[in-house]
Amino acid sequence: METRRTNPEPHVWQRAMNRVLAGLALGTVTLNFWGLNYLLPPVGQVLLLLGLRPLRRENRAFRVWWPCALAQTGLLAFQTLRRAAPGWQDFNQSGPGWALTASGAVLELAQLLCLWQGLREARRRAGLPPKTAAGPALAVWYILMTLLALAGGQTGWVFFLLLLAAYLFILDSLYARSREVDEAGYAPSPAPVRVPGGPLAGAFLGALLLGVFAVGRACNRLPMDWQAADPAERSRTQALSSRLSELGFPEPVLADLSAGDILACGDPVRVVSETRSFAMTHAYHAGAPQQPLTITGVAVELEGERERWRVFHHFQWADGATFQGSDAMQLWPAYRSAGEGWAPSGPPSGRVLCQRDGIALWAPYHFLGEETFTNRSPFFGTRTSTDLFAAFSFPRDGARCRGYVCYETAEAKDGWILDSWVNYAHARGIFQYPALSGKEWIQSRGISSDSEPFLFVQDALQFYPWEEDGPF
Repeated sequence: METRRTNPEPHVWQRAMNRVLAGLALGTVTLNFWGLNYLLPPVGQVLLLLGLRPLRRENRAFRVWWPCALAQTGLLAFQTLRRAAPGWQDFNQSGPGWALTASGAVLELAQLLCLWQGLREARRRAGLPPKTAAGPALAVWYILMTLLALAGGQTGWVFFLLLLAAYLFILDSLYARSREVDEAGYAPSPAPVRVPGGPLAGAFLGALLLGVFAVGRACNRLPMDWQAADPAERSRTQALSSRLSELGFPEPVLADLSAGDILACGDPVRVVSETRSFAMTHAYHAGAPQQPLTITGVAVELEGERERWRVFHHFQWADGATFQGSDAMQLWPAYRSAGEGWAPSGPPSGRVLCQRDGIALWAPYHFLGEETFTNRSPFFGTRTSTDLFAAFSFPRDGARCRGYVCYETAEAKDGWILDSWVNYAHARGIFQYPALSGKEWIQSRGISSDSEPFLFVQDALQFYPWEEDGPF
């Protein structure tokens, strides 16, 4: 039996292992409320580092564990900061994102194996049986949880409670085996440390918190390619613009259309339009005194044997509106129900416009097109949808901020209503965590949600094409 070391600090082993086990518990058990699922893992990782730091040279397993723990801390810090900027969900689904996720899983499993082997070696040096079945049991538990996460993580309450009970039982067993080492008089020689644990933990967590706020403030907007408007752009569309205006196309909307979108309305037959103003205080509240958002739906019937309509959804903000992040529109086109009355007839188009320092600017959308997403709702369960989205950001100091999306649809069956919807999400909060763009917020929360930091309104252009009365 190896001679036990003496150390003037009693119970240094148990204090260190208590921190390690507490760190494992906080970093593994996810509590999805009050933001604890984002707060507890960094705290747990710091506790694990503080516990492992004096033991990092105690045996071979702990020497391997220490760089793994440092790498895991760096990875956790990066993931924490990345979630402070929109787009982190897309990044996680990308090649680099999957590589980092896989690296984190490998590091976590390696640390659990190091814990097992390091505890076995400490028990051997303390003159105790080296068997610690809780070590491999914890590794198996983690592998099972990883497989469940890859499979979607949908489990019943009974199975979840069984997994939680098993985890707590394993941690309790590890605590008991570790305590036996301390009670046997094992006194490790702690590795030297230069900075006390308290200030070190405070500095790390404080820097991480400041980093989250800095990233969230600096990266909460989508990159936009703003360009100065060309006054000569409309010269080749004057005749068609006049014809559309005579048919009742709203002038404020017509003035914002690109030359290409005006020319796409060649040989117009009829124009149907409707305008509503909205207060950004509640999802469906359109009767408040202040209504800064105006949405106009316009449909232009085109010449042809079968009915074809070009549908526009235009929005404009009153001056004084604030733009803190990214906005988005989700469109449910008239052709959204496949095999019914309408069919798509070409790709969507559109742009956003504003004034800045007295200069008229326009930009293409950061994203414009169809996207398939999965939404989980407590009322409707898990649903996969494919919708048309437009994602964009306005300058903080922009004025007359506005934009539109248009698409073309062709009649597939006689006697169908033309029914086109737009859902608008507006960012009004300065900071959110985890950060979401307007498009991500719609896709993750669903239209039933109306909460900070986004506000939501819904508008529709609905009319019977064979009637002359217009929208209803």
